[in-house]
Amino acid sequence: MKPVILGAKALLLATALGLAACGEEPQTAEERAAIIAAAETRVPADPVLAEKYERACQACHADPDNGAPLSGDVRAWTPRIETRGTEGLLQSTLNGFEGMPPLGACPDCGIEDFENLIAFLASNENGEEK
Repeated sequence: MKPVILGAKALLLATALGLAACGEEPQTAEERAAIIAAAETRVPADPVLAEKYERACQACHADPDNGAPLSGDVRAWTPRIETRGTEGLLQSTLNGFEGMPPLGACPDCGIEDFENLIAFLASNENGEEK
């Protein structure tokens, strides 16, 4: 009997999440193109962090065909932060996640670097275009 109850709860949760997503306006082609263009050119304002970002993060997080959420795409990052939290994203960076290698291909990055890089990736406010 418990599996049926758990299955029903999972179905209700999935339905609720699906309905919540229905309220969000679909992204237009123009909006998507602007996000891609921004992701290809933005870097952290701090020059040391910018060098680490360009070396370890940019190849995946600025390429829409990679499957990684794009740098500055708040719409893509918000659900990840809401469901996993910054700590969960940090753990994925440290341990690797799907196509991302452990330490996010930045073996010289410290925890603070990773936290700052995650904040940069998830925001469209604190970067500069190069």
